[in-house]
Amino acid sequence: MADKIDIQTLRLFLKIAELGNISRAADACGLSQPSVSRSLKALEQSLNAPLFHRTGHGVQPTAIGALAIERARMVVDGCDGFVRDIREQANGPSGIVSVALLTAYMRAFAADLFDEVRRKYPGVMLRMVESFSVQHEEWLAKGQVDIALITQYRAPRVANEDVLAQSDLALVGQKPPTADKSDILFRDLNGLPLVLPATPNGLRVRMEEEAHRQGVQLRVIFEADSLEAQLALIRRYDCYAIWSEHLVRQENYDSEFHACRITQPSLPRYVVLRTTTHPPLSRAAREVALILRRLIGNAHQICNNNGPCS
Repeated sequence: MADKIDIQTLRLFLKIAELGNISRAADACGLSQPSVSRSLKALEQSLNAPLFHRTGHGVQPTAIGALAIERARMVVDGCDGFVRDIREQANGPSGIVSVALLTAYMRAFAADLFDEVRRKYPGVMLRMVESFSVQHEEWLAKGQVDIALITQYRAPRVANEDVLAQSDLALVGQKPPTADKSDILFRDLNGLPLVLPATPNGLRVRMEEEAHRQGVQLRVIFEADSLEAQLALIRRYDCYAIWSEHLVRQENYDSEFHACRITQPSLPRYVVLRTTTHPPLSRAAREVALILRRLIGNAHQICNNNGPCS
């Protein structure tokens, strides 16, 4: 009976599951409700199993329906990947590739990435967005972006984690907080006015964990999940942000502010490139990831040659 099930029927089935309502699924697909109901009934007959419970507000998958949704998604993704891969092999990489970059990396690499992709792969359209790591991870999990840069503040536990850069954290402000202008002990952050991202940001979590361990009181006067907002605050007020040394160098902030590397312990920041697993990554996205990886790697190598900033 399975040979009677075509890919469009599975797409329609997944749309019903996504929206939880046959009428809305019909509207979304430009079909009539009776035709969608007939298609669903035929699918259930072919599988010899009820796929949804009908309720007063729509439909909910049965236990076997939940399994069918999972398997149908694999089939549809596989079919889409087959078509995409064959087309790309015949005509070169093409399609939309979504890239989520951290704010500083967006400024530093967006134009270069666009230039190289346009030159090498004219059939690829880039879509770039920027936010913080938590949002990037959510977008990846939902398949809303293909490639994303993530920051983390502990050594990667996965051996094949794609770490592009490593840089120690520094306290950044208008004037040095201590007589030693190059380094500051973590315990000396006690009571300093700080501008930090809000929890659950990885930097904030790592800082609070270490503060708790050492009995240090972090005096956070302003929470900002925006690099631009943090920059505006430390320019106007006698307070401090905590950024990576590489960011300070990359943006030439060391010519405007004092940056003291935090020690005992030093707190490294890792920049990791991750790709979505839903749906499978296209060839176009794989090629864009290679270019982005090389651009960032080259920039950090230059930074290494000029000083210990990453």
